[in-house]
Amino acid sequence: MDARDGGSWISQVRRFFLEYVKDELGIEKVPMKKVVCPTCRGEGSHVNPSIDSHGLTAEDFEQDPDFEEGYREGRYDVACYECDGLRVVDDFDFDRCPKLQKEWEEYVDDAQADHATEMAERAMGA
Repeated sequence: MDARDGGSWISQVRRFFLEYVKDELGIEKVPMKKVVCPTCRGEGSHVNPSIDSHGLTAEDFEQDPDFEEGYREGRYDVACYECDGLRVVDDFDFDRCPKLQKEWEEYVDDAQADHATEMAERAMGA
């Protein structure tokens, strides 16, 4: 899943969990709270993943000093894919509805297992 498809992996899982809570658990009003965006850490932007998602080394910067300067200055930054530059995102308020926390943890565990399986299948060419 690409971040441009609607935020980070975990934000997608949050959206699906909300549907699950409403459809399967019959809870219409899920308590939410605003938290600092975990993707941009409240900055509102991050480096475009097409620039550094594969990882950068010192060699990348040595080969092109202008690239390093631009990278450090934020020339390759984009509005955060998760918060859209707002710096905060909605998150579940488990203090107001503790029974959801166990459901959420199980849901995330299942989603991570599914994601790992999908990545393994892709790596094998499936």
